Amino acid sequence: MTRLPRWLPWLSVAALLVLFLCHQWFGPDIWYHLYLGERIARTLTVQPADNLILQQPGFINLYWIFQLAVRGAFALGGIGAVSVFFMACWGTAFAFWLRTTGLPRAGASGAALALAAVVICQTRYEQRPEVLSYAFLAMQIHWLATWRTGEPPRRWELIRFALVEAIWANVHGYFAFGPILVGLRIVSLAGPNAEVSPGSRRGLWQLLALTALASVASPFGFRNWTEIAVYARVLRQLRFTIQEALPTWAVPAQVWTVDLFWCAWAALLAAAIWTALTAARKERFALLLAGLGLLLSAVAFRNIPLLVFLGAPLIAAVRPRILPGGISPPAVAWGVTALAVGLGGWVVSSGFYRSMGMPYGFGISESPASYPLGFADYLRANGFAGSIFNRMADGGYLEFHFPELRIYGDSRLTDVTPVKRYLGALRQPRRFHELQAECGFDGALLSITESHEVIAALWRERAWQPAYADLHRVFLVNRFGSAGAQAIISEPAWYRGEDLALRQNELPAILWVALFAELDDRENLLRALRQFSAAPRVPSALVEIALHYGWRRSDAEIVAVATALQPREFQTRPLSSATIDQLLEKR
Repeated sequence: MTRLPRWLPWLSVAALLVLFLCHQWFGPDIWYHLYLGERIARTLTVQPADNLILQQPGFINLYWIFQLAVRGAFALGGIGAVSVFFMACWGTAFAFWLRTTGLPRAGASGAALALAAVVICQTRYEQRPEVLSYAFLAMQIHWLATWRTGEPPRRWELIRFALVEAIWANVHGYFAFGPILVGLRIVSLAGPNAEVSPGSRRGLWQLLALTALASVASPFGFRNWTEIAVYARVLRQLRFTIQEALPTWAVPAQVWTVDLFWCAWAALLAAAIWTALTAARKERFALLLAGLGLLLSAVAFRNIPLLVFLGAPLIAAVRPRILPGGISPPAVAWGVTALAVGLGGWVVSSGFYRSMGMPYGFGISESPASYPLGFADYLRANGFAGSIFNRMADGGYLEFHFPELRIYGDSRLTDVTPVKRYLGALRQPRRFHELQAECGFDGALLSITESHEVIAALWRERAWQPAYADLHRVFLVNRFGSAGAQAIISEPAWYRGEDLALRQNELPAILWVALFAELDDRENLLRALRQFSAAPRVPSALVEIALHYGWRRSDAEIVAVATALQPREFQTRPLSSATIDQLLEKR
């Protein structure tokens, strides 16, 4: 085999990782981190005051170094520079993972496992502080896995470990892994073992003390650890409300990469059992980490990458026995390359993301489905001086781009009771009115998919008037709000050229038509249908609802417009069909 094909599988896997990281931004957290980073730079305090109506005393801003880092990158080159920062972090994490596993020594077969790891972690390629956690975790695992047991550690080895821990303690809550990893390494060498020198044991105890001290080397000190308990409680109580906190077995079936995760999970479990039966004493550290990774990755969807990184020492232990050779057959090399290139093409076409119903696609930009881009343009053109009740996912974007705006909340979740109240107000009209009576909102920016019932209730009320609407959101203003909260009423634009065959656009289009049919709002129903008639393809459920309404009302114009849409309809996916069936049953 020539030199180029030998390296081709690895180059193709690396390229695939880069392509995965070149996707549209969709996560809500990055914007509030950018906002707080800007506030930290201006106020020189790591816990700056914000302008949110909802205050959560339980929030401790232990992410402040991350926030300053992304704020600096954004100042240099916008979201492109921030995306490059995340590419560097993930590249560092996988580089240390490869060094620990030793997979490069297995040739193309090792590249195949690396390819699987890159795809498995794909669900967490989001712009959030945990990416630094994976880089730091991979570093510390590598240093402990290669810890010399026959001699004392060098001073620099202790210092670098503690330094990483000190930075980590000001970046993300996963810093707790630092002392845990050192503790597990000590446990792995416990008992009489002639191969472990006293100096090596003593060095590990010194490292544990230094790492514990570094974990509180923060402006918040020991409160760092209490904040971990706060987040653990929130995620436990909201685990079936927030997707990232879902048990991995409960993740929606369309996220098909989770199937690959479970295959890897089963393979790692089998490797752990085999190693426990054949080399338990020698590979105790690898077994302890693998057990932790198996447990945590199954408990929560957000923990999926922990299976990959905590399983690295066990992969290193079994690799020589499973993949002993450094040169793989040409068929393996070309097969891995072809698969990586094929996946890369699928990613670039955005087909990969469409296959899982993700609200984003390829290309470094902002996802229109995830962020209120159109509403932001509306605010820049017209302004608004009042208070706004908003969905959580829009909060960070609004507070970063409009820091003077008085919004209700963002995606920070620390205090369970007000968060549950917030979530209830987004979905239930009665809960919204309770919160409205207390806060007196001048406006409400709501998502048609998340707050369909609340929008329907407010649309009926004389006190609320729609001032702006697009495919995904509507902004309603309180006619009896504060004197300064005047809003310009703009023409609704439910369709602006979006592909309605994409899952993130399909359901909102259906729900707008369902809303107007439910409200018997013929004028807006007809307006929405005419706008959607410009789309090359329309959901079958949308046509069905319009025809149902037209026939029931003997409205020939509605029936004619809906009938004209039928040649372009596509069959609605099961998720949308179930939703529409429920709406039709209501009527």
